[in-house]
Amino acid sequence: MQILQTLKKFLEQIPENSRVIIAYSGGVDSHVLLHAIALLRSEFPSINLLAIYINHGLLSSADDWAKHCEKICKKLKIDFKKIKIHVDQKTGESLEAQARIARYEAFLNLMQKQDYLVTAHHQDDQAETCLLQFLRGAGPKGLAAMPEIISFGKGCLIRPFLSISRQEILDYAKENKLSWIEDDSNHDTKFTRNFLRYEIMPLLRQRWPSVCKTIMRVSQYSAEADQLLQEFAKQDLKSLGNQDGTLNIIELKKLSFLRQKNSIRVWLHEKNYLLPSAIKLDHIIHDVIYAKEDAMPCVSWGNIGVRRFQNKLYVMKILLKHDAHAEYYWEELLKPFELPNGLGTLYCELVDETCGHPTQLIAKNKITLPLKIKFRCGGESCYLPGHKIKLTLKNLFQEWKIPPWERDRIPLIYINDELAVIVGYAVCQGFAAQRDEKGYRIFINE
Repeated sequence: MQILQTLKKFLEQIPENSRVIIAYSGGVDSHVLLHAIALLRSEFPSINLLAIYINHGLLSSADDWAKHCEKICKKLKIDFKKIKIHVDQKTGESLEAQARIARYEAFLNLMQKQDYLVTAHHQDDQAETCLLQFLRGAGPKGLAAMPEIISFGKGCLIRPFLSISRQEILDYAKENKLSWIEDDSNHDTKFTRNFLRYEIMPLLRQRWPSVCKTIMRVSQYSAEADQLLQEFAKQDLKSLGNQDGTLNIIELKKLSFLRQKNSIRVWLHEKNYLLPSAIKLDHIIHDVIYAKEDAMPCVSWGNIGVRRFQNKLYVMKILLKHDAHAEYYWEELLKPFELPNGLGTLYCELVDETCGHPTQLIAKNKITLPLKIKFRCGGESCYLPGHKIKLTLKNLFQEWKIPPWERDRIPLIYINDELAVIVGYAVCQGFAAQRDEKGYRIFINE
């Protein structure tokens, strides 16, 4: 049967002793996937199977469905786990999208090295996704829809049924007398995908019976085009990229407008940021890249912002409000200290001077607890090891080319009310470990 043959080709690519996680909702698609994998299990004895049911907490019948799924898995002798998640219903986002994001986050948290998450997305799903992306005005990446195999967390995500139609899945289910859950909300056309599935696609099939296969070709061609664009962008990024993860604006200006857009899109994608709309991307180029050199404009979308500083293009999450006058006390030095407002977490470790630079270590005998943590408010200064002149933090931050928006967010460690450490940059004179002694290294993880 086509379903078993197709699935077998994918399972053959999975290394021995891997864990295969089956996304099992109890619906016909995932039940067929579960059943087919169970039938093939004898040919792949080293693969460990685990079925996961995600309860979104949106429907009262979800607990009963979980029991049904557990019963089916017990019958097929497949390990089963149910996970309840919370869907954060934000304004401006569809409930479908929010539920999907929460579901994938739950799977991400489960993934371990050499894990393979397998979902039952099929040809009709792919066609609907491609058409939805088209209606949203997506480019090649969006029209490429869902890839068959993609990296996912510490493992991989596999969609083996993308070449299989919904009708083939229904035929398999009936032939094998499977019992599955019918979710009434799947027929509610107030949801965009359901509207497309039950109102639009049937009309398209009446006129063009093979419309799903045709849209699939569009998806495949778009995926190829997107791959070419990415390869082209990566060639450009070799000359544009800086070691600190920024882009060189001078080199970026040498490219054509289309190559600038392509490079920025791939740069953002590689950093795992949500891509901006076409309008926002135009603003990045016109309002940030071509801004005056002393200007520091910011173009933002969602919780992401792009800025420029000293001919470098930066991307980051939008900074939360921060009170630079606040003070904090670190009482347990070897216990991580979490800073507020997304500023990161401070860590401290004892280091042998042979493993690092002594001037970056605090001498053990200089530590007095609790350490006071402050931030730059203006007027701070200190002596750096080897310097005879007292230097202001303002001048040091300028010399170190630290972007202005980061300067009042760098933790400063005070010992006995004297500035001892500029975290991530220097230990002040009088506190630095000597070359023949161990010392503490304080660092931040954002």
